[in-house]
Amino acid sequence: MKNKIIERYEQTQDNELIINISSKKIEDLYSIYDKKSTFVKKDLDDDFEKYLIESVEEIGNHPFIIRFYFSEQSQENINEKLKNSIKNYFDYLQNLEQRKLKEQVKNSSIFIIIGFIFVAIALILGDNEKFLLKLLSEGSMVAGWVSLWEALATILIKWLPLRDKLKVLNKISNAKIEFC
Repeated sequence: MKNKIIERYEQTQDNELIINISSKKIEDLYSIYDKKSTFVKKDLDDDFEKYLIESVEEIGNHPFIIRFYFSEQSQENINEKLKNSIKNYFDYLQNLEQRKLKEQVKNSSIFIIIGFIFVAIALILGDNEKFLLKLLSEGSMVAGWVSLWEALATILIKWLPLRDKLKVLNKISNAKIEFC
């Protein structure tokens, strides 16, 4: 299946896949709401960003280049600004994702600590014969395991997609860019 996907892309002589981007002019690649910003600080168009991310996810670990075709000719320094803009924008997205990852690490750590505290309370109160203390012990054990499960679920379920997205954003940020 992977080979069928790879076959959809043109390749360079060095076996790098080519992600082709065609547009009338460079300005079409940027968000319409960000016209006043300099090239380096502009947000990319959502559809363009999504297309790049999906293309890189699709090709996996295969080396690639991004090749631009514009109907209207642009100045050489504009092409260089576009390269810098793409790098800066995807570096910015990486920073946002790294913040999310750090927040999840922090939350997971808090859940682990809370979970162990509740389990410890449950174990301390567990040998008691009084109904109220027995009830508190059982409730603490459930709360502790729920908290520990939340930490584990965050680690196993939420971190992996974030880590993968960071890899994709890094690949795009450091991609070789050509203009035709």
